[in-house]
Amino acid sequence: MANANVETVTLDIGLSREDMDRIEELRRVDVDKKHDDRNALTKLNEMLAKMSGVKLKEKVTFFQLLSVMINAGVPIIRALYVLSDQSKNPYLKIIIRQMAKKMEEGVSFADVVGDYRTVFSEAEQGMIASGEASGNLNNILKDLAAQTEKSARIVSKVKGAMAYPISIVCIMMIALFIMLTMVVPKLEGLFTQSGQELPQSTQILMGLSEFAQNSWLGIIIGIALLIAAFSMARKNDRVKYYIDYTLLYTPIFGKLIRQLMLSRFSRMLASLMESGLPIVKALQINANAVGNSVYKKRIGFASQDVAQGIPLGENLTDNEFLFPPMVASMITVGEQTSNLTEVANKIADYYEDEVDTAVASLSKLMEPVILVVMGAGVGFIVAAVMQPIMALSDLGGVI
Repeated sequence: MANANVETVTLDIGLSREDMDRIEELRRVDVDKKHDDRNALTKLNEMLAKMSGVKLKEKVTFFQLLSVMINAGVPIIRALYVLSDQSKNPYLKIIIRQMAKKMEEGVSFADVVGDYRTVFSEAEQGMIASGEASGNLNNILKDLAAQTEKSARIVSKVKGAMAYPISIVCIMMIALFIMLTMVVPKLEGLFTQSGQELPQSTQILMGLSEFAQNSWLGIIIGIALLIAAFSMARKNDRVKYYIDYTLLYTPIFGKLIRQLMLSRFSRMLASLMESGLPIVKALQINANAVGNSVYKKRIGFASQDVAQGIPLGENLTDNEFLFPPMVASMITVGEQTSNLTEVANKIADYYEDEVDTAVASLSKLMEPVILVVMGAGVGFIVAAVMQPIMALSDLGGVI
């Protein structure tokens, strides 16, 4: 009886006998969370797979391949099973299999995508839902792949620009810790043997050395607790809002973040409206997917005002810090000419270029700051070490 049911479903989605045998093979290794009879090893494998996460580039590949297969006439359930078999990411493999199985039970593709919010954003779900409703899913998936690829490229550039200053800071911290715990203690006897009062800089250095030697475990635990507390605080909406607000006003990085938010807002608005969603729904999805609590709140207010008949461009003019006059003016022109999608794409292109330029110059801007900090730190240590040594030399010359 069970085989008959499977046969009916298979015929409905257009699978051949070979396809069905392959899917049945995949089902036997499926890790559906609803199964309580999984052994401990299977659960451990799933947990480890989930820790691997899904990279943006892997999402790009998934959207691209799924679009190609659907455009070629492959049924979406069959395409999902094939992609799950080919995926090299264990977590993404699990997700795609579960999505295919849920779709066999009658759930829409957009709904199953919405079950995995840690991987797929609300904007992606909204565009997929619009694509399913309009019968234009393959083109929507192409747009998603292109948009995700642009996001991955920007994130990669930001990480690349920050890699150098972060690595330098880490090396400085490690070198300072080694100096305080291993080098300075050996010089302490030399500093104090003369019985003379040590310079203020040397006293500070010795105090730091003593603190590092006696409290190194507490320092490590304190750093770990700070990181954990920050991670937990980010989950609180109010704390997250104030953190995001502070980041927007941070020198150098604040402007970059605002440009990134504007490019993301504009690109997402254009993609959602191009997929057929009304502007109010597009703004609601945009607010939840933009990635910054301050912009989320402001875009949410805009969606409410637009629903009451206030034009979006007019609504955005009251906050020039978040939305510069150029953005509001271009959106107003787009609304008046019924060409908002194209205008939003142009705004996104402009700010993506601005982000590229800012990221390219970020390392150059950080280099002088790093050099000044390193110079000050090295100069302080050299002065703290050399002053008592020179005092001893002078004393020896007198004697």
